[in-house]
Amino acid sequence: MKPLESDDRSEMNVLDVAECLVLVRWEIIGRLGVCIPGQAPSIVPVNFVVDNDTIVFRTAGGEKYEHLLGQPVSLQVDRFDWYRRIGWSVLVQGVAEECAEADVAELALAPWAPGSKTHAVRIVPGSITGRRLELKTPLTDGRAYL
Repeated sequence: MKPLESDDRSEMNVLDVAECLVLVRWEIIGRLGVCIPGQAPSIVPVNFVVDNDTIVFRTAGGEKYEHLLGQPVSLQVDRFDWYRRIGWSVLVQGVAEECAEADVAELALAPWAPGSKTHAVRIVPGSITGRRLELKTPLTDGRAYL
């Protein structure tokens, strides 16, 4: 990890792609960003799975679906420890494409939201970036006591 910024309490580090993918695999919910012409970007939560370094999720038809296929999209995944004020965030940017049902049949990809989610969509990453905010000094006693 390469430090970006630091102070007495914490430091912000850049994550490499391999670590970003490990962290994203631990999670199941992310925020999908889709551009809709003439409007602010649409940001919606989706549950997803990682499949061969791509992101796969299900969606229904509609405005989001109409504007994401073949277009640049973003998926942000993160986790925070609010008490210690640390955490990480990964941004996957790429192009969304429809998946054949046979390509996702083996994936554990059951939508959380109600309704018929008949379209399986894959984000093929063009860029995967991440950052982690960490404490500089561990919250442990130097004598190894808990």
